[in-house]
Amino acid sequence: MYNAESEDWEKKYAKLVKDRIESQSKPYMVLSPEWASEMEEKIQNDERYKAVAKTWEGSVTLVFKADSASGLDADLFVFMDLWHGQCHSVKMVPGDLGRSADYVLEASYERWKRVLKKDLNVVKEIATNKLKLVPFNFKKAAKLASAAQAAIRLVDLAGEVSDKFPDESEPEAFLAFKAFLEELKTNFGI
Repeated sequence: MYNAESEDWEKKYAKLVKDRIESQSKPYMVLSPEWASEMEEKIQNDERYKAVAKTWEGSVTLVFKADSASGLDADLFVFMDLWHGQCHSVKMVPGDLGRSADYVLEASYERWKRVLKKDLNVVKEIATNKLKLVPFNFKKAAKLASAAQAAIRLVDLAGEVSDKFPDESEPEAFLAFKAFLEELKTNFGI
């Protein structure tokens, strides 16, 4: 396994993403490295996000809690390196790196899925603590509240990338995704 903060890990992860983009068809499966990469590209090229997030500072991790019925045998972490309307990266990361983000938002897989599908409002979910800021901090919660438009735009962009969820896939695709997650865990600590 690679150390996620090492140059070697970054190179291997970049190669994995490149290989997956070449081998997988769109829309990409939500919670795959290629999905995260496409989300990064969408955020980087979105003028509306740049405008509403121009005062935002800090990295954000979305934690999809383990749910074996949905194919997640362990928590999955989507790390977004965001700064003043810029998106430096979006990637799947190991838990220790994911939890080191400035803002860590955690919820069940099913709740995140409903947020990405726009069945639930991300701002309301944060305000009612259904998307939990971990650890909770009043100052950080207030900062998140002040960035509501940026959060809404991020969710909109993530939803535009794909609506293909592991638990809604054909059985063969579901099993292949679960096997791939095991490979990510073994080789990348994800």
